[in-house]
Amino acid sequence: NLIATTTFDDSNGYGGVLGTVKNPKSFKIRLLTPGPNGYFYSMIGLAPKQNFKINGGYNFSTCGWYFYCASGNLCSQSGDSNRQYLGTNLKRGQVIEVKYDKENERISYVVDGVNCGVAYENINNEKLDLFAAFDRMEPNESFELIE
Repeated sequence: NLIATTTFDDSNGYGGVLGTVKNPKSFKIRLLTPGPNGYFYSMIGLAPKQNFKINGGYNFSTCGWYFYCASGNLCSQSGDSNRQYLGTNLKRGQVIEVKYDKENERISYVVDGVNCGVAYENINNEKLDLFAAFDRMEPNESFELIE
């Protein structure tokens, strides 16, 4: 399994990671090491390659659709800004699955095997390929890609 750990200076914005598999039906991560104050500040979701920034970007509000681990809420390029969803912060060891229904343009999240329901509908009207996306990772925060 792959482990991602942030090692950047976030003075120019947040760090982002974009996967390589086009339009994954699903992927899972396990939270390993929290960021400052014991929280996981990562945003986990799907984004197109176009306009995604690895360094210094704020992809969670400009490029893609995300689940915010620190609050359990949603942020996206569609204008969602910490929109109520799960409503609780996630902890070390928890597993998050991102499910993408490309045909019906929906994204759902599953936390520790419990389906949280549809988070986003009618996304991607430009029909761009989407990729696993991780954004707003804080220094030393880490997670493991498990599927």
